[in-house]
Amino acid sequence: MLSPFEELEFLSNYLPEEGETVLVSRRSGELVCESFEPHSLREGVADPQLYGMLVHANERLNGLGSMPLWATAIGFFWGCVALAYSGVLRWNTWYLVPGLLLLLLPGSVAWIRLRQHRRFQREIRPMLEGILRFRRIDPHTLLGAVRQHEELRTLLDELVRRTVPLCERPVHPEMRM
Repeated sequence: MLSPFEELEFLSNYLPEEGETVLVSRRSGELVCESFEPHSLREGVADPQLYGMLVHANERLNGLGSMPLWATAIGFFWGCVALAYSGVLRWNTWYLVPGLLLLLLPGSVAWIRLRQHRRFQREIRPMLEGILRFRRIDPHTLLGAVRQHEELRTLLDELVRRTVPLCERPVHPEMRM
């Protein structure tokens, strides 16, 4: 078995051309040499595996909106039927229909956000914390990378609300208020 220095010397034979940066890390007990671009996350997520995980998390959050929206639509319909059968809904009280909708929509949005928050806290946040630790990515760097992808908007909204607890770094005493 080679020492770490001998492994590095062996890897040096396969280094790229001058001017390129290489990241050497240890995975499963072996040294791995990868090309590294320090500004690669500025253009978005370049790693297909990480991007796939983020898209999957985003779609899981997006899927949570269908049931509240359907329930709101059905509730709106039956609310209008109830107003019509009770005799309250007439041509001169047409404003009750949009009023009922304006009452139901904020509840629907709150219900969707609550479901997304629960899913994020229980499943997605632990997954992201593991990814950040394994890949040594700062939470704010990930936030900036996700911001570059419009299709990850739902995940971005949750990350913006939850980034401070996600990073859990000690605050310097001079920075406290």
